Amino acid sequence: MAPPHQAPADAIDLLRAAATAEDDEGNPIAAPQEGVDPSRPIGPGNPPRKTRDPDQAPRPSRYEVERRIAEAQLWVAQRQPMAVIVENARSSWGIRNIQTVYRYLDLARQRMVEELISDRRRHQAEQIFALNECARRAMNAEQFSAAVGAFRVIAEIGGLLRAPLKAPDSQGGGAKS
Repeated sequence: MAPPHQAPADAIDLLRAAATAEDDEGNPIAAPQEGVDPSRPIGPGNPPRKTRDPDQAPRPSRYEVERRIAEAQLWVAQRQPMAVIVENARSSWGIRNIQTVYRYLDLARQRMVEELISDRRRHQAEQIFALNECARRAMNAEQFSAAVGAFRVIAEIGGLLRAPLKAPDSQGGGAKS
């Protein structure tokens, strides 16, 4: 069983394996119609062929699924409103079903959490580097309180600062003398 912070492998594999067959370039190949004999009349032993909606987008290849998940990660990171995300998915991917869009967004969020957990040290280093740059600019602009705040956050990220900055109020709301 997968740890709770990881995406279920079957959901990702389900999307990746959506195209039953692919050519050498990763494009899906339509599966042949099985079990239908055109010479016999349609009935319980010979079901009718299912026709595909002409406006429906073809099944995506594995490469396309990965690209869509990455694009959904970008939209989530940009904090775009759901209406904009759905419209982007319709125009970019040709998807009309909102449940499919939600599925891609769920996978994108799960993958973002996985990456954050697995690359925690790298993320901490990136944040510390960015905060150092912020503190340097604040000091150059003589905004020393902003620089001190940036250094305080760096200490918190690095695990150097664990105690609260201000001591609790010693009067505790009692009568003042």
